[in-house]
Amino acid sequence: MKSLPLTWKSWLLVVGLLSASVMAPLALAAIEGKAVASDPQPLLEQRIHQLVVRLRDNSEAIRKDKSVAYKISDELIVPIIDFPRIARLVIGKYWRDASDTQKREITQEIRDLLVRSYVTAMSSYIDDLVSDKNMIQFQPSHYQAGDRKASVRADIALGGRPPAQVKYQLYFAGQWKIYDISIEGISLALTYRTSFGEQIKREGLDGLIAQLAERNRRGEVEIPTTAKP
Repeated sequence: MKSLPLTWKSWLLVVGLLSASVMAPLALAAIEGKAVASDPQPLLEQRIHQLVVRLRDNSEAIRKDKSVAYKISDELIVPIIDFPRIARLVIGKYWRDASDTQKREITQEIRDLLVRSYVTAMSSYIDDLVSDKNMIQFQPSHYQAGDRKASVRADIALGGRPPAQVKYQLYFAGQWKIYDISIEGISLALTYRTSFGEQIKREGLDGLIAQLAERNRRGEVEIPTTAKP
């Protein structure tokens, strides 16, 4: 698998940065009693600006106390990421045979993993976020009126590296929800699936859950091998 032009911190920051964008108010129309969303791409651009302002205004506080970044994450990111769907993608074939308890536990551990990893990345790149107004250049999205799925594309440059091509996968169920992101054609969910699948083969699903729970307890950041430089 080809290496990414971004460090793993940049990878995670892209996830969080674009995730926050989807919280922009959606243009909805009532058609036969069902809500229909407009193209999410222009809404992402608008929200990016709002997020950067928020980070800029809190940059000093974030440097001193990561809990400020967690608060921003809980407000802007967590509500619009479908963690159960991401967990299903990550676990793959093992999801079908997992018990309800295992599904709840693995979803919670993956949620904690992604949120903590995002906050770590956001804290590391706070200077880039508040100083570079042109780090994200959006491209036309793959969306047609009435679609319930959309791909939003952007070129993102962080840390002085060449821009990376990013494709963000969303679906609409009353509001846009994020379920995967690809950087340079590499899916984050499928990359985690490869990494975690190897662990499940060795230790079973309970073994993976226990390992993630321990790493989450210690505050470690878990990155799939193929996402590392």
